[in-house]
Amino acid sequence: MRAASKVAPAFLLLIFFAVSLAASPVLAAGDTAMRLKIGEKAPDFRLKDVMTGKTVTLSEFAGKKVVMLEFWATWCDICKREMPNLVKLHTAWKPKGFELLSIVLPSGNINDIKKIVNEKKLTYPALLDADLAVATKLYGLAGPIPLKVVIDHKGVIRYTHVGDYPPGEDELPFVLEDLVKEMGKGK
Repeated sequence: MRAASKVAPAFLLLIFFAVSLAASPVLAAGDTAMRLKIGEKAPDFRLKDVMTGKTVTLSEFAGKKVVMLEFWATWCDICKREMPNLVKLHTAWKPKGFELLSIVLPSGNINDIKKIVNEKKLTYPALLDADLAVATKLYGLAGPIPLKVVIDHKGVIRYTHVGDYPPGEDELPFVLEDLVKEMGKGK
């Protein structure tokens, strides 16, 4: 009975995410249904990579990298559809001082997550937010996914985006270019 009581809130939150994604109108620029806003300090967290078992913290990149958090779930088709583009982005920008951390919302079993990571050939960590502590408690996520949160090398949220990008309209490379230049690395 105790395990069921822990699963029920997570399941209800996932249903909320699914319904809000399907039913919500297009969000205004910068409206991510996240409590934290651009210009605020990004909260640190500790999560395990589902593939390696290694614990990853946001603070380990402080002063060294621009970081993008990508919140997603196994049931999110948009999330899975954009993964090849995220792999390309990660591969291109990692040598210049960028790290992508995907934060997986609990939805199914760990094998479902591993299967997607392998099928999509993810080159970046897939961190399981098993109790939604990072998504809901730290970042205040209360809306649709995928959600991208770009954090500068000082730990400040500088850009957010809900959903994928229309073909030819991805602004992430321009955001990363500016932030990497601020950090003093690459071009």
